[in-house]
Amino acid sequence: MFHLKGVHHIALNCSDVGRTARFFHDILEVPIPEESIVEGEPVYFQIGTYTRIGLHPHSGEEGKGGVGQVDHIAFSVTSRAELDYLVDKLEAENICYRGPITRPTSFNLYFETPDGHHLEVRLDKDEFDEIEE
Repeated sequence: MFHLKGVHHIALNCSDVGRTARFFHDILEVPIPEESIVEGEPVYFQIGTYTRIGLHPHSGEEGKGGVGQVDHIAFSVTSRAELDYLVDKLEAENICYRGPITRPTSFNLYFETPDGHHLEVRLDKDEFDEIEE
């Protein structure tokens, strides 16, 4: 018997690791030192306490979504102001997005990395938010 203690990392295949790393740095404000971006090498970074993401160089054929593929990665924020701040950044960079969409238990914002990885940033509702029936 064994016990999984968590996800070690999520690996994303990228046509240009540097471009995708700069996207995470510039848009999502992930602290990725420029010197850690080396052409042809993967880049790993931490988001929050437990989430590690790896950007891997990939020169093969572009993948198609479906069974066996990751649909999206969802990140969480703690305030509506943070969600609105991200919307402003996406608009300033002319990055297409959808949302924030009001769901029964959350507000959800969707967009993509330069390589087309689907990302979501969500804010969970609390007892002070209107809950849809």
